[in-house]
Amino acid sequence: MKRNILVTAFCLAVTLCYAQGITFTKGLNFKQAVAKAKKENKMLFMDCYTSWCVPCAKMAKEIFPLKECGEYFNHKFVSIQVDMQKGEGIELMKKYQVQSFPTFIIFDGNGNEINRITGGSPDVDDFLKRVEEAQKPDNSVPMMTKKFFENPEYELGMKLIKAMMDHGQDPVPILDEMYKNKWESQRYDRAFIELYLANTDFRSPRFDKLLLDIDKMYKHLGTEQTRRMILDTYRVGMYLVAAGKEHDYTVDDVRKAALITAMLDFPSTEGIAMVPRIALYVMEKDYDKLIDYYDEVVRYVPSNDAFKVILNSLLQIQYPKMNNAQKTKYETFVTNFIKSTTYEAKSFEEAFKSMKANDVTKTKN
Repeated sequence: MKRNILVTAFCLAVTLCYAQGITFTKGLNFKQAVAKAKKENKMLFMDCYTSWCVPCAKMAKEIFPLKECGEYFNHKFVSIQVDMQKGEGIELMKKYQVQSFPTFIIFDGNGNEINRITGGSPDVDDFLKRVEEAQKPDNSVPMMTKKFFENPEYELGMKLIKAMMDHGQDPVPILDEMYKNKWESQRYDRAFIELYLANTDFRSPRFDKLLLDIDKMYKHLGTEQTRRMILDTYRVGMYLVAAGKEHDYTVDDVRKAALITAMLDFPSTEGIAMVPRIALYVMEKDYDKLIDYYDEVVRYVPSNDAFKVILNSLLQIQYPKMNNAQKTKYETFVTNFIKSTTYEAKSFEEAFKSMKANDVTKTKN
């Protein structure tokens, strides 16, 4: 009788455990969690999250507590949740090169990574399917790499590149192999080119190699799309230069960005495409040419261009660094600009008056 009660209680406990979703083990560090998984002949599932990650919170609130998760996970995994920005999580994030959140890593009982999943899931079925797929040996990075070089098939290559990026590994050898693809429709597929550019510094020979085939990119991606994709590889960096923020670019780097942008032949009023030229004048400290460029080109960017306000602010940032003659030239430009009596001009005038009032360098030059 007593034995039956114990068995019933145990079964009830197991049922309740499954019903409450994934049971995350608390109070153990990573090494202890691995030891527990090995002792129980299970795998280790680590939920890598941060406190500010919205998809992480959604998974924790809407997916993990579901009965289906408990039924799948609790007999197969020891599961832990680790905040990647606190305590041991900081070192684990570096060690396992966690690049985005949420990331779910599956380990064997010896603490060796089997595979990982990045990003949340819209529902429990999608999540469990991804977890199931991640456990298959053929879906591991080493196995996919081996299969790819035996047969460099496009879909496998795309899957492998994304997996390597998720693992913090360099996918360049795979990208280079895929770029040899004789089928232009795949070689210049937008998804592939986006991955290629995301892993290619515009200062590198690999980037130059891509530019030599720009006519084919225009053909398959369209002129406007190609321009944007290439500009986006260095646009943020050029903004840092133009705004006087910290960066690691040389004058030659910035000059190359300006030359590439000129080659792309953006429409003459495309505000976003003017940043590399502005950055070059700033880098060279050629404020006379900078003012001339604003007077002859930038001022004609339509006021409804989303980037116009940013362009105006980039010039204002440089004002304190100018000598007296350059400041006078700048003031003449502003005066002439204000005469246009547009709403934008009045806003520019107000910003200029405020900037001039705060400037303390003019009297020192």
